[in-house]
Amino acid sequence: MITQVQPAPGVADTAGARKVFARYVMDSSPRGTHPDEKVAVPWRLRLRDGRVVTLADVLLTNPPRWPVLTPHGSQVGYYRKPDGAWVVRDLTTGKVRAVPGKFLSGGAFCLLSPAGRFLVECDPTRQNPSYQIVDSVSGQTHTIPSGRYGKLSFSPDNAYVLVVRGPGNIEVYSTRTWTVVHRGTQAGALRMGGAVVAYIDTRDSPAHIRFWDLAAGRSTGTAIQVPLDEIPQVLVWDRADHLDLLSYRENKYHHGLIVRRSGYRWRRANAGMRVLDTFTVQAAKWKLAAEDNRF
Repeated sequence: MITQVQPAPGVADTAGARKVFARYVMDSSPRGTHPDEKVAVPWRLRLRDGRVVTLADVLLTNPPRWPVLTPHGSQVGYYRKPDGAWVVRDLTTGKVRAVPGKFLSGGAFCLLSPAGRFLVECDPTRQNPSYQIVDSVSGQTHTIPSGRYGKLSFSPDNAYVLVVRGPGNIEVYSTRTWTVVHRGTQAGALRMGGAVVAYIDTRDSPAHIRFWDLAAGRSTGTAIQVPLDEIPQVLVWDRADHLDLLSYRENKYHHGLIVRRSGYRWRRANAGMRVLDTFTVQAAKWKLAAEDNRF
């Protein structure tokens, strides 16, 4: 079950106020606890509306296995106690869906695709790591040859997945046939259709968001400038073709005093950089919703 812990003030996107998004996962272990030590209390989520909720049914392991969030933070996946099933929970409806099959709690999943459809299993101890992608609806597992863990991007409808093999070497798979449909050199957030990526270009200041057509092998669209005082972190598309940017803002000083503490900001990049959410992290140990979608 999810139990509300406390209300807190926050900034929410009024256009999507009915849908619930998590900003980040955190635990409540005392400050100073080593990050590899067992979690002392249940994992919690900080939501975009400022509320904090507790994932009371998460199976605690040692070392701790972090719950994983979808790129926008609308769904969360974790091992459930007492049966050890891997489940995906919709934060808006509260519905929980168990993934068919059995998965060892000693393993780990590093990525949850949009709408919670696919889980990417991680085992960095392997000499030649491969991507194990689990369909959370059917329980079927698909193996994609060696790559870099965490360097994947699913299209918003889960029809395609971009895999980074190495610098300047990417492949896009159809998740219907699990065959390569595009190859290219530019990694980034995969758009609907699986042929275009958005990526952050920091070679100049200010940084820009640019677009690359994998099918044509060339740039496309118009670059979008990132605000000068923000450090771009992650890009995420949705099914409505919105492109959202998560950026980081450093401390702002005036006469040696902090007048604005460092924090994060979600923007609607292709809608005039409209601000969706602004927040600071209030936790000792935490993981952002889009943490695993960085390139």
